[in-house]
Order: sequence, then C-alpha cells, then structure tokens
Amino acid sequence: MRQIKPLFLLLMMFPLLSFSQVEMKWNKEVPTKILWQEVTSLGNLIVSSREELIGIDTETGEISWGKRAFGNLERAAFEELPNSPFFSVTTDHSLDLIDQFSGNEVFNSKNAGLQKVASYHLLYNSDAILVSGTDYNEEPLMVSVKMSDASLSWSMNEKFGRIVTANELDNQELLIVTLFNNYKLNTDTGDVIWKKTNSREAEQIDKMGKFGALLKQAAEHVSQDMDIQLHYYQPEGSDVFYLGSQQERQGGMTTSSGTTSINYTNHYNAYNINDGSLVWNEELEVNGALSQVSFLDNGMLVLPDDGNRTKINLFDYKTREGLWGKKGRGIAIKGGVYDYLESGDGILLVSRTANKDFLNYLDPVAGAITFEKPVKVDGTVVGIVPLANAILYITTESMNILDHHTGTLKWNKSIQTSPRLTAEHQDKIYAFDYSSGLLKVVDKSNGQVSDFSQVALRFEGKESPSNLEILEDGIFIHSDQNVAKFNFDGSLVYQEYYAAPKEAGWKRALLYASSVRAAYIGAASYYVSGAMAAAENDVRQKDEAAGELVSQIGNAYGDLGNAASSYAGAAFRKANARLKATKQGRDFMFIMSKQEKDIVLLKVSKTTGKVAGEINLGKDREPLYAVDDITGQVYYQTGDAALTSYMAR
Repeated sequence: MRQIKPLFLLLMMFPLLSFSQVEMKWNKEVPTKILWQEVTSLGNLIVSSREELIGIDTETGEISWGKRAFGNLERAAFEELPNSPFFSVTTDHSLDLIDQFSGNEVFNSKNAGLQKVASYHLLYNSDAILVSGTDYNEEPLMVSVKMSDASLSWSMNEKFGRIVTANELDNQELLIVTLFNNYKLNTDTGDVIWKKTNSREAEQIDKMGKFGALLKQAAEHVSQDMDIQLHYYQPEGSDVFYLGSQQERQGGMTTSSGTTSINYTNHYNAYNINDGSLVWNEELEVNGALSQVSFLDNGMLVLPDDGNRTKINLFDYKTREGLWGKKGRGIAIKGGVYDYLESGDGILLVSRTANKDFLNYLDPVAGAITFEKPVKVDGTVVGIVPLANAILYITTESMNILDHHTGTLKWNKSIQTSPRLTAEHQDKIYAFDYSSGLLKVVDKSNGQVSDFSQVALRFEGKESPSNLEILEDGIFIHSDQNVAKFNFDGSLVYQEYYAAPKEAGWKRALLYASSVRAAYIGAASYYVSGAMAAAENDVRQKDEAAGELVSQIGNAYGDLGNAASSYAGAAFRKANARLKATKQGRDFMFIMSKQEKDIVLLKVSKTTGKVAGEINLGKDREPLYAVDDITGQVYYQTGDAALTSYMAR
C-alpha cells in the first residue's frame, strides 16, 4: 500500500495539473508608474508612464525609446495613424507625429511655426508631411517637413483655405485640392506650377474682389467642421483628372417621423493635369448622392445613389453629354447604387432602397439593364466572387449565387451567414448557416450547395458563431466564449463553452487585439471588402475605437507597398510579416473567462477545444493588459511599474 500511495495522490492531483500557466517571456520594471499600454496594429508596444512615453522591445522587455516630453500622457491624447508607422500626440501646445518603431519625432507643429493645425497629409513617395494651419500671427501657413529627419523643406503663406485632398503625382509634383482652388506644386521646393479656380462659381467669386474674399472666408468658416464629400479620380494614363462633390438641399416632403427629407446632387468637373484648365464649359450635375464612378473606354459611367429615383448614365469624356436613355437622360434603376463589379461582358450593380437591396446587370455596350426585374437580396452586399459562369455574392446576412445571364438565383433558399463565417478551401466554400445551425459546402465549379454537417450547432451563453476557420484537420468555429470543430467528413469533433466574466471592461483589450487579427485576415480574404466590412461592423457594436482601427487596416498594404519612403518601407515589411503570420494559422485562441473568483485569460487549443494554458489575472477588477493576437504575446501589468510578457505558442 505504501508504494501505491504516491501514485494514488498523483492521480488525484492530475485534474489540477491538466493545464499550466502560459510561458512567461520576460518580466521588467519601468522607471515610474504605468498609466496605460497599447499594442499597435504593427505589433509595437507603447507604454505611458508618469515620467515618459515609452516604446518597449517586445522580445526582451527593454526600453527601446522614451519621450520625457510626453510623461503622464492621457490615453485620449495618443492616436495611431492608420496606414502609417506613426502615431500622433496632441497636447495643449502642439501636435507631434512620432515614429512608433524608433520614437523619432517626424513632425512638431510648434517647431514648424504652426499655432493651429488644420490638416496634415503623409506623402510617402516624397518623404514629406504636408501640414496646413495658421501661424502665431494667425496668418495661414503651409509647411512641408521631411519624414526622415523632421527638417523643414519649405513653407508658404498662401491662403489655401481648407485643403480637401492632396495627391502625389509623378516627377515630384503634388496636386492640392481646396474648397475654391486647385494647385500643382513642386513637392521638393513648394514652388507653384499652376493655380486654378476649381469651378465657374469660384471663378466668379474671385472677380468680386473684397466682397468675394469675404464670401470665401465665410464659406471656409462654415465648412470648418463639416465632413465634405469630395472624390478625386484620375484614370490610368489620362492627362485629365476629375473631382466629384456632393451637395445637399432640403426637400419639400416631410417623413412620417416629422423630419424634412434631404435631396442630394453630385457634381463633377474635369481638369487638364498639365495646366489646371477646365475641360468642360459647365460642370456635370447628376441627381443623387455621390457614390460610384467607373471610367470605360467610351465615357465616364456615373452610378449615383438616389433611392427609388436613381438614373445611371454614361457621359462623353469631351462634351460631358449623356449617352444613354431617352434624350441622353440615363437609365432608371431600382434603388441607389452603392457597389459594382465588372464581370465578363457586363457590370453587376448593387443598389438599395430604404429597406431592400437589389442586384442588376448592366450591358455597357448596349447601355441597357439585362434583367427583366432586379434580384432582391437579404442584407447589404459586402463581398462578390466571380465564378466560372455566375457570381457568388455575400451580404451581411446571406449568401447565394446569381446567374447574371438570366437574372435568377442558383438556390431557392439563400444560406443565412456572414463573411466571417465563410472560408474557401480546395475549390469549395464552407459556410455556417444561422437558420439551420448546419455547416454548408459550396462547390465553386458547379455552384452546388449541400449540407456538410448533420447535427445543428447551438452555442451556450446566448452566443451565436462569429468566426469560421479552416484548419489542417478540420473546420473550427467559435464565438467569444464557445469553440467547436468539425472533421472534413462533417462529424463534430468537440464543442466547449467557457463562461465570460461579468465585467465587460475585462474584454476590451482582447476584443481590440482579435479585431486587429481579423482585419489582417480580412485583408488576405478572397473577398476583401466583405471580410473587412463584417469585422468592422461586429467590432463597432462593442467598441467604437477598435472598429475605427479595423476599418483602416486593410488599405495599408497597397498604400505603403508602392511608397518610396524608408518609413513606409519598414511599416510595409512589418505589416506583410504579420499578414503572413495570419495566413499560416495558429493552433489556439485566447478566451477571457473566470475561475472561481479569479479572472483568467485562457489559451484554448483548436485541436482539442481544451484549455492548454492560462494567464491568471487575479481579482483585479481593472486589469491593465494588452494582447497581440497575431504573435500570441500578452503584456500584463503586475505592479505599479512592472510589466510581464507571456508568450502563447
């Protein structure tokens, strides 16, 4: 018996040893009390302390850089700049842009002579930051600062007014669009190559002398905090660029809720890029809100959003005359257009009314809608996948296949799903169907859909599945607190539930981190916009700030990848490395849960659905922790000035 007792005790203790603390990577003290910490979308750890803002080396925990000027910084003063390696710090005295990798200051408004900053634009190809505002004499001032060393390249006291957009052109040239004028500058020197009014109305105001100047000033003041809808277009290889703007006016009708209806018009002007001159004698005005524009061989296709009154049209490049419909007035379409896809011999149009979304198919050669009647869809279309002889579309609520030759849907009953609950694998698309609780599988070659699983999946804790992922050995489905996996034969391998802590604030950092991961995965999706839109929408419902970040991440790769700036290059390489990491997949996920009276961050195996490790956050009701859900690294404040990093592998 004496020999058996130790084994007996070991067996009794085994359940307690079934999982252990996640591996600690490092434990470091910073000089003073920690106020907050944040993992950026590029994976850098930024820590605010009483005496300085600190960049932490995520591998060693050592301080990489420190900015004592930003000691005791509140979280609201820090903002990561989307599609860039920079973050901004806003204080009562200045606006600073900081490189998150090195801590180097790339712009300081006070040093640049700006008392107030109105706008700034990052010009990666020119290694420049263009900033406009007013100087300490309250005179207008625009400056260009080098990203590489924060030195001032040039400044200008031209009364630009509000800058709506700045676009880098070839040969170190910069196109600036303001409310009243367009400018073409030499990016290196700031020399004005040409300056032109951007509309006939602006030209008339200029002729009014001092009174016109007062009108401009009033318009600038009124529009200061307005979200101006203005789009810049330049077709590839063309020496003409276009500006599209939106104007609104109150309608004559009152809605059932007592509010006055608003009508929109969108206005287009064409300009010669070489001298800024107007190409058309008059601007092109189209009813409806500013939406989509496509440049075809024989004209500019304008697809406005005018609700039930929408008309689409093709306009001649030289004369701006309408080419479609009776007397060139366009073709009526059901609902306002909010998306389109050029596919084969036509263009799929996605439109909506107040409560329904529709699909139509446009023959751009004949200038005609080919469907007898529009196809109704459930939800907002967020992703479109061209198939061999059809188009698979996915909305915020459903998925189906459209035969664009006949205007009919492939399946009588759509799959009730969302982009994040679908995935492509070996020429098949797997989707979780909310209505039945079953996994469906779509054969991309013939469009056939069939049940993949046989048992309905229902999650506990009033949760619905939110993500689907293809693993080497099956299909993994999860929500915040539930996990499940199916074999490739459709059988259920496991289903587990881990109860959430009652305090909602506990989950914010984990939500933020998982949102960043979802955005990277979405950027690699076969329907990028769909995955990104779904991720953004899901996150915004829980955290507005996290949703805003997710909405911006997907554009980083294209924007930074084509840029010449060394800063952009470093950020692009880091972003691409993180993108590749999400493509490689991972065999665990983080789940925030509770264990007796403690809060724990669980490492849950995707292979077994069981806990493979934990980070015990104790009984602290306001824990200070941050998660990098791409590398699997967790940063937890274990003392006033102490940080511990855990690495889940």
